[in-house]
Amino acid sequence: MRNATHRLIAIVASVVALAISPPAVAGNDDQVVNHTRALIEWVFGFKLDATTMQAIRDGTAIDMSKDPAGVQASVQDMDNVMAWVAKHSAGDRALLRSLIEPQLVAAFQADTDPSSDTSKRLVVAWRAHNHPIAEGTPPLRRAVVDSYVGMFEFISKHAGKSVPAGIANHDQFAKRVAAQYAAASPDMQMKFNNVQTLWLATQALWAQATPAQRNALSAQWRGTAKPVAAAPKAAPPKSGLGAQTFNEERYKEHLFVLGQSRAIMSTWSNPFIH
Repeated sequence: MRNATHRLIAIVASVVALAISPPAVAGNDDQVVNHTRALIEWVFGFKLDATTMQAIRDGTAIDMSKDPAGVQASVQDMDNVMAWVAKHSAGDRALLRSLIEPQLVAAFQADTDPSSDTSKRLVVAWRAHNHPIAEGTPPLRRAVVDSYVGMFEFISKHAGKSVPAGIANHDQFAKRVAAQYAAASPDMQMKFNNVQTLWLATQALWAQATPAQRNALSAQWRGTAKPVAAAPKAAPPKSGLGAQTFNEERYKEHLFVLGQSRAIMSTWSNPFIH
C-alpha cells in the first residue's frame, strides 16, 4: 500500500512549490491511518466504510513493521497534499483531484507490496461507488464518458456545429466507448480519463474569458480563424513531483486546452486512435 501511495504523491506536484507549515509527525499506527484516510477520502470523494478502514489498519501495521521511515515519508507527503487542498479554491481542487483519482486507482491495481491486500480492498470500495462500465487500468466510469460528451456538445454549440448522432445518443456512445476502452492500451486508457480534467479546464477557460476572447475561441472551434501556434513549452522534469506540476499547470494554459479540445472534436468516432 505504501508504494502505491508514493505513486499518488508523485502526481501531486504543485504542493512542493508551496510555502506550507511543517507536517505533524506520525507517532503511531492510528495517526498514519488517519492521515491515509483523509487523503484517500478526498481523492475518492466518498467516506470509507468500516471494512475498508480495517484493511488500511492492517496494511499500515505491515508497512510500519517493515519500513517505518518510508511510512513517515508518506505521511509527510500526505500532510502536504492536504495542506494544498485547504489553501486552494474549489476549482483548483477539482482540477487536481480529477488528475489524481485515476492515477491512484491504477497504482492500487498494480500494487504488489506485502500490504497489497489493502490496495485491493480500496479498489473494491472505489468500484462499488463508481460502477465501472468497462475494465481497464483504471476501470472506466460513466462520469468520464459524460465529461467527454459534455465537452463535445459545449464546443459544438459555441462553434455552431451539429452534434453527430453517434454522440447525441449518450447511452449508445457510452457503450461504444466502453468497448473501445477495454481494447485500448493502459496509456490510452489513462489519457482518456484526463478528459475530465480537460472538461473542467475548458469550462474554467470559458467562464474567465471576455466576450472578445469567447468569440476568438468559437472561431477556433469553428475552424474559421487562423490556427494559433502552440506556445513553446519548457521540457518537464523527467520524473517525480516536478513532472506532475508541469502536467497540472498545462491544464490552465489557453493554448494547451484549446489544442486538446480540438483533438477530441476530430477523433470522436474512436478516441483511442490519436
